[in-house]
Amino acid sequence: MVKIDGARVRAIREQKGLTQLYVATVVEVTTDTVSRWENKRYPSIKKENGLKLAEALEVELNEILDSGESTVPMRDDAGADISDPAAEKTPESSAWSKKPGHLGILVILSAMLGTGWALVHYLTPPAPASLTTVTRIVSPHFIPGRPLPVFLKVANPSPEAVSIILKEELPPSATLKASFPSSAGKQDGTIRWLTQITGSSLFYYTIITDASFNGTLSFSGNVRDGHGSEAIEIRGANSSRAGVHHWADSDGDNRISDEEILEVYDLLANDSSAQLDLDLLEEMWLGDGYLWQPEQQKFSILE
Repeated sequence: MVKIDGARVRAIREQKGLTQLYVATVVEVTTDTVSRWENKRYPSIKKENGLKLAEALEVELNEILDSGESTVPMRDDAGADISDPAAEKTPESSAWSKKPGHLGILVILSAMLGTGWALVHYLTPPAPASLTTVTRIVSPHFIPGRPLPVFLKVANPSPEAVSIILKEELPPSATLKASFPSSAGKQDGTIRWLTQITGSSLFYYTIITDASFNGTLSFSGNVRDGHGSEAIEIRGANSSRAGVHHWADSDGDNRISDEEILEVYDLLANDSSAQLDLDLLEEMWLGDGYLWQPEQQKFSILE
């Protein structure tokens, strides 16, 4: 058990713009429990929950512990007193341990308890990992100063709705323009989604760099669902370099082929396509090719 500082927990959560629902989902408790922690109705909680709480707040455990000496009995999450009765031994109980033969019994009991703990520790299976997987799809190149979409294909084998926390770290040189569906918020360069999915779902966001940018953008992120306690890294493409080709022109031949435009339309849902300039993409596909004009910051379509 550990004793937490509820006021400190609330201050850190509000400072980071996190909701009680977000924290409760990460720790795998109810929002009512989080509220009781913050209001010091449950000052002492399981260390396992304390570690998860620190993870949700993105701080070290010692940053949310109560620095003062505890003058209240240790209680579990249900409020029951679990103070160690052995902390206040009566003279009679102390004398009992000194009687002939009793010391040997204590040694045997201690050995049995130690063996039992070892069996539980080594035979308990490791914490399950999330069953949800995410594949990132991003063009190998982009034009600086123009929006670049980053697609995240999320899948879970369960036929039932599953709660997930999806996090994506934005490249330092890029600015977030839009996200679909709407994210739970962005903080410290990380965009977050807290939602439910059934089967497969598509998430995507658009970013933009300065027109003078010349380099490579790197991406990273992870996903965690309510069925696992460990996050899974997002797989797939993880970089995109500055160039002179449209992001949908995956082979960089200055043409939008049938295969390339179909790949884009396969990714996008009908109600999300308005967030990308698909009209321009169709014009480029209908033409004989295109050229990027950096001086005018626009495309010239060849006919």
